[in-house]
Amino acid sequence: MSKETTYEVLSLKGDEWQTDTIYSDRDEAIEAARNLHGDPHIDGAKVISEVYDDKTGGSKETTIFNTTTKIKTKQGQPESKADITPRRRGRPPSDKGKNTGRKDLLVAVKAAFWLLLILIGGLGALYGFEGLNNFLNKF
Repeated sequence: MSKETTYEVLSLKGDEWQTDTIYSDRDEAIEAARNLHGDPHIDGAKVISEVYDDKTGGSKETTIFNTTTKIKTKQGQPESKADITPRRRGRPPSDKGKNTGRKDLLVAVKAAFWLLLILIGGLGALYGFEGLNNFLNKF
């Protein structure tokens, strides 16, 4: 009688596709696939639209979002960006290799300074309490 459409979000780990979640809303499924694609442990993500027909008992699957395939362009035309770009999680790319030795040295000096300050403070507190105790015991 009726057709039911579901959207399966699949993730690629190694060489194996695994069903991650199933949605009834297309936009939610694509958003979930984008979020999965941003995960560093996931090699790819895709959304498959599955239309199940109650009348015939059959179903038809169509891939509507896939991060593992490249868009084919006509020869002579430069590649254009896809309309749907996945969002990435984590830190933005930084300039690696620039002044790393200097930055590392600065971090090491700061760490050594704080450790020395804590050590001096601890020793001062220890000997300070002992001196205060001796002073108070005189009375």
